[in-house]
Amino acid sequence: MKRLFCCVLLAAACSSSHDQNSAGDVDTPPVARDLQTAIAESPDLQRAAAALDSGHPWRATQILAPVLRDTSRRSAAALLLAARAAGGWGGWTLADSLLRTQAWVDTAFAGEGRELLTRAALDRDADTTALPLAEAAVHDATNDEMRAVRRVLLARALERNNMFDSAAVVYRAAAGALDPVRDWLLLRVAGNQSDSAARAATLASVSLSTAKPRVPWTDAQARERFSDALGAARVYENLGATVPALRLRLSVASDSVTRDTLRIALLRFVRDHAGSSDARSAVDVLDHAFTGLAPADELTIARSAAGSGPVARAVAAFQRASAQPALLTAHDHYLYAQVLARAGRSRDAMAQFDVVTGPLAADAAYERARVLLTAGTGDETRAALRSVAARYPSDVSAASSALYLLGDLSTDVSADDAARKLFREVYTKYPNSSRAPSARFRAAMITWVHDKPSVAARAFDSLVAAMPRTGEATAARYWAGRAWSAAGDRGVAKARWRAVLSQDPTSYYALVSARKLDTTGWTPTQRPDSFPSVPAVDSAMQRIDMLDQLGMDAEVRFEYDALERSASASTGRLLATAHAFVEHRQTSRAIHLAQKLLDGGARDARTYRLLYPMIDRDELAHDASANGLDPTLVAGLIRQESSFTPHALSVAGARGLMQVLPSVGQDVARSLAFPMWSPSLLYDPDANLEIGTAHLAAFSKQYGALPRVLAAYNAGGSRVDRWSNKAGTDDPEVFIERIPFVETRDYVRIVQRNAWMYGMLYGEMGKGH
Repeated sequence: MKRLFCCVLLAAACSSSHDQNSAGDVDTPPVARDLQTAIAESPDLQRAAAALDSGHPWRATQILAPVLRDTSRRSAAALLLAARAAGGWGGWTLADSLLRTQAWVDTAFAGEGRELLTRAALDRDADTTALPLAEAAVHDATNDEMRAVRRVLLARALERNNMFDSAAVVYRAAAGALDPVRDWLLLRVAGNQSDSAARAATLASVSLSTAKPRVPWTDAQARERFSDALGAARVYENLGATVPALRLRLSVASDSVTRDTLRIALLRFVRDHAGSSDARSAVDVLDHAFTGLAPADELTIARSAAGSGPVARAVAAFQRASAQPALLTAHDHYLYAQVLARAGRSRDAMAQFDVVTGPLAADAAYERARVLLTAGTGDETRAALRSVAARYPSDVSAASSALYLLGDLSTDVSADDAARKLFREVYTKYPNSSRAPSARFRAAMITWVHDKPSVAARAFDSLVAAMPRTGEATAARYWAGRAWSAAGDRGVAKARWRAVLSQDPTSYYALVSARKLDTTGWTPTQRPDSFPSVPAVDSAMQRIDMLDQLGMDAEVRFEYDALERSASASTGRLLATAHAFVEHRQTSRAIHLAQKLLDGGARDARTYRLLYPMIDRDELAHDASANGLDPTLVAGLIRQESSFTPHALSVAGARGLMQVLPSVGQDVARSLAFPMWSPSLLYDPDANLEIGTAHLAAFSKQYGALPRVLAAYNAGGSRVDRWSNKAGTDDPEVFIERIPFVETRDYVRIVQRNAWMYGMLYGEMGKGH
C-alpha cells in the first residue's frame, strides 16, 4: 500500500501544541470568550462556519487549512471548527488530533471540544477514552438540549464499558428531554436493564409505531446480554430468528446429545436456506462451535457457501468434503470449479470442470473454456470453445454460448468475417437461444461496418421482424435507420427512427434517433415540484434528524425502512416520502418510490425528477465546469454509478457518488493538492465530486470522444485502447456497439441517456429549480 501523503491539518494541529516563544514557553492559541464572537471577527471562520451550516464540511476543511498553517490566524475557534468539519466528513482521527492536546477544551466554548472528542473516541471504538470525555462534556453543557444530547453520548460510552445500570439511568434522563425520540431512547434503557420486571415495564411504555416492532428484539438482546440465553432463544424463536436462537441454545448446551441435535438443526437450516445471508450466519455458528465436521456436513456448507460466500469457506468445505469423493455429485464438482475460479485457482477449477459428467458436462466444458481466457493462451481458448460446439451440438445453451464467445474473440483480433460467420451460426442453428438476438445484431453490425449499408439495413430489419420483443430490437431499428440513410433511402430511415421514438421514447436509442430527426423527442408533462405535506412523514424526518445527531445509526435505518414500507398508502404519501428521501440524501429509496409512482401512471416531470434525483447541484455544476465537463454528463454518470447515494460502496471497494476507488482517490487528491487525505473523504459528496470530475476529465483529455471516455471510466483505459482497434470504431456510435463487455456497453449508453434526461428535467445545471 502506498504511504499516505502529509496531512497538513494534522501537522498544524501538532505544531499548535508545541510551538515555543522566545522564553521557551509553549504557545497557546488565542481563545475567545464566545465562539460566535470569534467567528464574527474572522472572514475565514465566517466562510468555514457558513460551509458547515450548509452541509459542506469538506469545503470548511479546505477553507481552514491555510488558517491553521498560519500561526497568526490559528486560534482555538479555528481548531474547533476544523475538528467539527473533519467529523462532518468522517475524519474523526483528524478531529481527535486537532483537539486532544488543547488545554482550552476544558474551559472554552461550553465543552464542545470535549463533545467532539467523545464522538471521535466512540467512532474509533476507544470506549475507555470516551467515558471521561463524555462526562466532562455533560458537565460543561449550558442548556437542557445540549445536556440531553451529550447524555446520550455518555450513555453510549457507559454501555460500551459494560456499565449497564448507569447507562440505563442516563438514557432515561435524556429521553425525558428529547421527546421526539423518547421511545427509541426507552428501548436503549430497556436494553441496559438486567432486571426483567423493570425491563418489561420500560418496554410496555413504548408506543411509537416505528419503535414498537423493536420491543421483542430489544427484550431478546437484553436477555442475551444478561446471560438469560434460553429466555433470549425463546424470544428469537417467536420472532422467526432461527439462527440466533440455535446459537444461544448451543452456547449453554452441556451434553453431547443436545449439541449434536443443535448441530443437525443448524445444518438443516443451511440446507433449506442455501445461499442466503442467514445460512452464512448459521455456518459461522457451526464453525465457532464445532471442529472437524464430517465430510457430509462440509458438503452441505459448501453448497450454501458457493452462493453466499465467503469464497474461501466454500473452497475449504468442498476440499474437506472431497475426503469422501463418492459424496460429490456432478453438480457439486461444477460448483466447486466455479468457486475455485472465483478464488483465482484456475488450474484447479479446470480440473474440477473436467470431471463433471451428465447433463452439466456441456456447461462445464464451456465454463472451462472461459477460465482459459485468463489462465491459458488465445489458441487454447479458441480450441476449447470449438470443442464445446463440436462435442455438444444439441446443448443449446453451451453450444450457442461457445460459438458466440468465439465470435467475440474473433472481433478482438480483427477477424470480422470469421466473427460474422460464427454469429450467423448462432442464430441460424440456435434461433431460440438467449444468445440469438445479440448474435444477429452483432452480425448485422459487422456488415454495416464493412460498407454494405443496404445489406446491413435488411439484416437489421430482419432482426426486428424475427425478434420484435427482444432488447436488441430497438437497437436494430435505430441502426436500420442509419443503414437505410447511408443507402440513400432517407424516408425509410426516418420511419425507423420515428418507430424508436414511439416504442421506446426514454431509451438511449430514442436520444440518438431524435438527433437524427432534428427533433427534441420525448418530454414529460411539465409540473412544478410541489409536494403534499404529510405530518407522519414530517415527524419521522424530525426523529431521523435527531437520531442522526445522537449517532443512533441503527434507529435511523429503522425509521427510514418504516417510511419506505408505509409510503404506498397513497399517491400523496408516495410523493411526500420520495421528496423527503431526496432531501435527506436517501436517493436510492427515492428512486424506488418514484418507480412505483411511474408504474402507477404518474408520468409528469415531477415524478421523473424524483426518478432522476439531484443533490449538491451547485457543487456538481461548479466541479464539472471547472474540469471542462458538461454538468448533465456528470449527473448522468453519478445516477448510474451510485444513484446519488453519498455512502455507496461497491463490491470492488469503490466509494461515494462517482464510485472512486481509494487508490485512485489518493492519487487524484495528491494531484489536486488536497490539504490532507483519508479514504473517508470519498463518502463526502464535495470531495468525491472534486476527485471524480478530475478523474473523468483526465479520461476526457486522453480519449476525446465521449463513448471512449465513459468506457475508460467504467472498464479502464487499456481495454479502450484495445477496443479502438476494431474496424469502424472511428464512429463513436459504432465504438459503443463493438464493446464486447455487456456491462460496459450498457453503461456507456445509459450514462448518455441519463445525461439527456438531466438536461431535459433540470435545464441549465447549477441554477435552482
